[in-house]
Amino acid sequence: MADYQELVQFLGSGDIMKIQAATMILIALQEEAINPLGDQLYAGVTDEQGVGILRVVSEIGGPDALAMLRNIFEFESSRPLLQLAAAEGLFRNKDSLSDDEMTRVTVFLANNAKNSGSVF
Repeated sequence: MADYQELVQFLGSGDIMKIQAATMILIALQEEAINPLGDQLYAGVTDEQGVGILRVVSEIGGPDALAMLRNIFEFESSRPLLQLAAAEGLFRNKDSLSDDEMTRVTVFLANNAKNSGSVF
């Protein structure tokens, strides 16, 4: 059984080897990892850890991943790095978005491109 708390710590560690190892483990778990990662995210993580979680979630994809990305994109305006990571994750899964949703995400990303670099 994966130790999600430790893997999330690795995602925010700044150590590229730890980040890559944690990412590979979590992606290998596929949709099984989505809910535990969501639990970690909502329990409280640093921005770096949160961005790492959202990167993995967007890579895995699927309905639960999209729900998490949508939730962060819509309701986490107080954490702009997470909101940006969620928008980029949604864009990565653009084939699963409605036209209206794709427009909102694209406009958000265009408006934020001037102020910050991509988190992906």
